[in-house]
Amino acid sequence: MNEAEVSPQDAMATGHRLSGQPVRAVHPAHPGGNNRVFQLEMAGGDRLALKYYRSPSIDGRDRLGQEYEALSFLAHHGIASTPRPIARDVHSNCALYQWLDGEAAALRPQADDVDQLAEFLVGLQRLRQAAGAMNLRNASASIFSANQAVAQCQARLNRLQGSAGECPDLREFLDRDLVPSCATVVRRVEERFADLGWDPAAVLSVAHRALSPSDFGLHNALRSPDGRLKFIDFEYFGWDDPVKLISDTAIHPGSNFSEASAIRLIEHLSTEFSIHDPSFAVRRDVLYPVFGMIWCLIILNDYLPESRSMRILSAQGGDLAARLAGQLDKARRLHQTICQRDSDLTSRGSRPHLQAG
Repeated sequence: MNEAEVSPQDAMATGHRLSGQPVRAVHPAHPGGNNRVFQLEMAGGDRLALKYYRSPSIDGRDRLGQEYEALSFLAHHGIASTPRPIARDVHSNCALYQWLDGEAAALRPQADDVDQLAEFLVGLQRLRQAAGAMNLRNASASIFSANQAVAQCQARLNRLQGSAGECPDLREFLDRDLVPSCATVVRRVEERFADLGWDPAAVLSVAHRALSPSDFGLHNALRSPDGRLKFIDFEYFGWDDPVKLISDTAIHPGSNFSEASAIRLIEHLSTEFSIHDPSFAVRRDVLYPVFGMIWCLIILNDYLPESRSMRILSAQGGDLAARLAGQLDKARRLHQTICQRDSDLTSRGSRPHLQAG
């Protein structure tokens, strides 16, 4: 069933079939970028969430399978801050979950939010050797070597350069700022690994990998009345490099952390991962700017012709130019933040260039 075709009546019938209980009322919840979600009021008084997913044929990702298996694993091991899975229907590409109450955490950030996020991520790592952990999939866009991180950065940059011809503001930002910065961080990865005698193609050992929600931050958190955070949206959950986990969480624009909060998160999580991996701190320091550049490129995905958010906005009659300008401003500000942390990026000399593929 296509998400655009889902009606409240369809959701009521599916909820009844999956739960085995009558559904008293159906309320469309605020949908995320990829799904349509309904709150179901059950005849017995419970409330459940019915979530429809994008078809795997759209981009090859089995979002339903990835999220349902991840949340089943977490529920089995007693994690109470994520939705409990109830039933799924592969044919209709939907699943039924426990409904979590709470206000969107990003609306009113609190001082201890970063500590709660770090606490949750550290708790996940306690499950790395738990039953069923090795059966979990890799996280979306996971990387397990320095070369993979560099290749991901290069591929995203190449795609964006191919779409920038008719966008002078984007082209200027790429040519003046992002392309030279990407070249600098990539060259530094190569030089640092060579100095240490490390192979940048070496794959990170399983023992040093992390369990990661991949898309994690205040944008996917709900605040309970007691102030505790609960977490939703685990479609990208799986195994990943802990350096990428830390970088993605600290940088994610959905959280918009201050510099002090980002540093506190990085320090908290680095303590966890450095205990068993003596190379972690070095890899973190050299790869963090690479992931910073990748996030600048992710923010600019709306410029790509296959951008789904832009297709939706266009269909709804939205202001495409305003949307693109806003995303470009976000990318510029993030790029500036990354450069301010890094003297090599702040004062680039010869401004070397990555070659477009």
